[in-house]
Amino acid sequence: MNVYKRFLKNKNYLNKIHVKSYPYPFDMDDAEEYEMQQFSLKCQRKDFNVHQLLKAACNEDFPLNPRLGGCSIDYPDVFFVNITKDIIFFIYDDRGCEIVARDVDRLRFLYKKYFDWVKDVDRKRIESGLGLNK
Repeated sequence: MNVYKRFLKNKNYLNKIHVKSYPYPFDMDDAEEYEMQQFSLKCQRKDFNVHQLLKAACNEDFPLNPRLGGCSIDYPDVFFVNITKDIIFFIYDDRGCEIVARDVDRLRFLYKKYFDWVKDVDRKRIESGLGLNK
């Protein structure tokens, strides 16, 4: 939980973080010695420092601050879930992000709004998935 502490504006939210543990999902010889933990917090955008958290996610492959992890290569993944719009946003590193939504129209809107941000190499696949190249 210390990973997220510095990104919360109200430290009382630390007591509201839910933690679930799961078996380690990746195939490796000693996988039973590990576990995966999921931390979740129902909050609003104003409750945490979004810009610092996004920078930290982008900085994980570089010796830059802020960072989510320490020296470990197994830094945490952070997913932003907007439950009112049914959208999940995951920035995997400095190269990009993934956005998932229940309603394809929400994704089409975002694609059109941020069209210039999408790499040319990804356009055909994305447009096909959004039904834009018919």
